[in-house]
Amino acid sequence: MITRKSSKVLVAVALLLASFADAAQRARTFSEALEKAGDDGVVAYCYGPDWNQRSVDLLNSFWRSPAAEEAAGNAVMVAVPFYEKDTAKGAGEAGEIRGNMPEPPFMVCPTVMFFDKNGRQYASFQGADYLGSDDECTEGVKNIAKYVQALRKQQELMAKAQPLIGQEKAKILAEVADLPIAKPNNLMQELELADPTDKLGAIRRHKFDALQFMYKQLDTPDGFLKPDFEADYQQMRKDCEAVFKDEALRPRDRQAVYNLLIGQSRREAIPGNQLKGFIKKVNKLDNTTDYGKLSPTLVNLWGNLKHKLTPEERKAAREAKRAKDKEKRNKKRDERRAKDTIEIE
Repeated sequence: MITRKSSKVLVAVALLLASFADAAQRARTFSEALEKAGDDGVVAYCYGPDWNQRSVDLLNSFWRSPAAEEAAGNAVMVAVPFYEKDTAKGAGEAGEIRGNMPEPPFMVCPTVMFFDKNGRQYASFQGADYLGSDDECTEGVKNIAKYVQALRKQQELMAKAQPLIGQEKAKILAEVADLPIAKPNNLMQELELADPTDKLGAIRRHKFDALQFMYKQLDTPDGFLKPDFEADYQQMRKDCEAVFKDEALRPRDRQAVYNLLIGQSRREAIPGNQLKGFIKKVNKLDNTTDYGKLSPTLVNLWGNLKHKLTPEERKAAREAKRAKDKEKRNKKRDERRAKDTIEIE
């Protein structure tokens, strides 16, 4: 007979067993972690023993905490030191611990890096924005759980997509591509085979590169403008509007393109009320992105432009600027020549 008291005990035992269902393991080295890794992969904490004291302090308050272990699910956790000086005490052992694990992005510590059981890196995060500023790194714990769960979802969806074909498969693969972690190898090729006409828009969403779009608009391979470059404002506006209206693209990419148009519009002396309209469209699309958060400030800074220059005035201003720049270059050239003449004499 199960009494109310025994029922409570059974519930408590069930909760205890459930807590062990997702229990992260620990490993001493990255190689050992990969050997032990299952479907939840490996979560590695990168710290700098001889140059970043905070990353060392967080080993106990954050990395070895029950909260971090719970967030890591069944992943294998490993702490990997990255020394600044090869001669520092412990630097030799660090190489063994690291093995063939890649360095953290930009060698920033502390950094948390994520790998699947095959050693493929699928995510990483660092800094106060993602770790949090408290000693327990509350935000970091949340992000560990977020990425491990995203890996689980990725594996689940890939298994679900495998027997399917055509649009049914494409829909699932598009969902995989949208997860906040690195895409599986060859995912885009599989998506192209399943949706060759890009009916879902997922292919162009993930192939679109806002930076390369900007370079093309500015006729530059590297971001440095040519001295005689003049933007075709009407063509730029047409191209930017087309991208901004494409709902298949990610909001951040659409906002980045529209910000290019906003910047050029300001250089063209477009009236403030029109600029405000452009900026508010960026904010309305998604006010949670960096671009969306910037929009209210841009409205205040750029939204009060009153005078609209005529095409002739804009041309005169450009010519005046080019003449001034040329004068500066010639002056520097003459100064160099004068200096060279003095040295020869």
